Amino acid sequence: MPPPIDPGEAELVRQLATLTFSEVGPTGPSEAIQAVVWWNMLAHLGLRPPLVAVHDLGLLLAHGRDGRPHHLSPASRGASSTLRVQYRALLSSIERSELVQALGAAPSRDETIAVILARVLSDVILRWPGAPRRTGTGDLPLGSSFYAGERSVLAKSADPGWAVPFLQRLVEHDRAIRARLDQIDVSALRLLGLFSVEGGLPDLVDLYQIVGSLGSADIVDFSLQLLPSLLETKRRRSVQRFAIDGYASIERRGSIDALLPSELAHDEEIFTQKALSDDLLYYGRERAPDAGRRVNLLLVDSSASMRGTRQVFARGLALALCKKLSLLGGEVWLRFFDSRLYDRLDVGRAPGRELPRLLSFRSERGRNYARVFSDLAVETARLRREEGRDIAITFITHAECHVPTATVEALAKDSSLYGIFVLPSRPMTLDYLPLLHRYQVVTADTLARAASSRRRALEIVEDATDLSSPNAGAE
Repeated sequence: MPPPIDPGEAELVRQLATLTFSEVGPTGPSEAIQAVVWWNMLAHLGLRPPLVAVHDLGLLLAHGRDGRPHHLSPASRGASSTLRVQYRALLSSIERSELVQALGAAPSRDETIAVILARVLSDVILRWPGAPRRTGTGDLPLGSSFYAGERSVLAKSADPGWAVPFLQRLVEHDRAIRARLDQIDVSALRLLGLFSVEGGLPDLVDLYQIVGSLGSADIVDFSLQLLPSLLETKRRRSVQRFAIDGYASIERRGSIDALLPSELAHDEEIFTQKALSDDLLYYGRERAPDAGRRVNLLLVDSSASMRGTRQVFARGLALALCKKLSLLGGEVWLRFFDSRLYDRLDVGRAPGRELPRLLSFRSERGRNYARVFSDLAVETARLRREEGRDIAITFITHAECHVPTATVEALAKDSSLYGIFVLPSRPMTLDYLPLLHRYQVVTADTLARAASSRRRALEIVEDATDLSSPNAGAE
């Protein structure tokens, strides 16, 4: 009798046994481990399907990402059950789908494949009578000798028949599965690829929103017109990180190579205590005097007046501004507003989060611009007074954004103001325009053609970043 194994190993054996139903190959221990990685991500989203479905669909979506293409295995010569035949037919249609072909052109990360699987399999799991009721079972272990074991042997110790009802539901809802695949916006995945260049991907929940976001296709397409040219910008930070020039100061924070040699003379216990209390001394290199003090605050109007063409241009432009300012090394805060100011997103500390926020944020409130900018003036004055911040505010709205002149005067004292007014329905009559440091008006003629819309947006990005980030530049 084999020795007892812990619950995690037992569940792993139970899941690996279902791979006897697999119809995608070649497959071995590395493919099983890859499938478990995807399965664990699905478990974090509350989904725990049989591993065979994750394995087969995931390998088709990965489409030879690691240089080992995976396809449907040759059909067995012996008699196959009706279920296996139908399952192979479903996998064959998925293999030929537009989404799989698009993913093959640009290999996707594990997180992207996992959320696609979640979108495709979630409805089937809801209809699966054998769905596990417990939600706190934890991840399957990735380091185990069972991956190298024969799957037929594992199937004898853990009957994989429990996965059959799931596969039956899968083939019964084959049309819904294919519809789910067709609904996934390939352009959104391309945009996601641009955001994985730096700072990693958004978290799984945000990715799930992006992959299933149907109402943001126009924003995605417009963003894809802007971002490739902006990604050519090189980062130039004000703080030097390389061994160039001399040291400028002694500081409490720094990299290990800048540690004062005298700190290494301490006893091990004293050194550890000083390190834990941030009491070690480091050389500080030369830096710009305003480093770390400037904030680029980007405000996007989310009221009902910004729906349609205005919203597409405003959010695509905001996404481009976030990326441009981040690449230039600026500290960027993103906030929406309508009748109130919404919570800010620190783009530098949460890289990639601006993409789902700009694609999926919805507002059901009215508008009260006097209150919004009054609250903003109070916050700006506090940041200026208590933290010594230099603030550059860029706001994107429409021509009916009426704000009391006194409020704008107060804001202009503590920050630079850049206004972008999209698609005015009549001539601009805002009294505070002379108080802005700079502003832009985007007309209907500009937005009537894709080429002129893209050109105008890139012009605004360059102009706005010149004002908002005077110490940064592109090489």
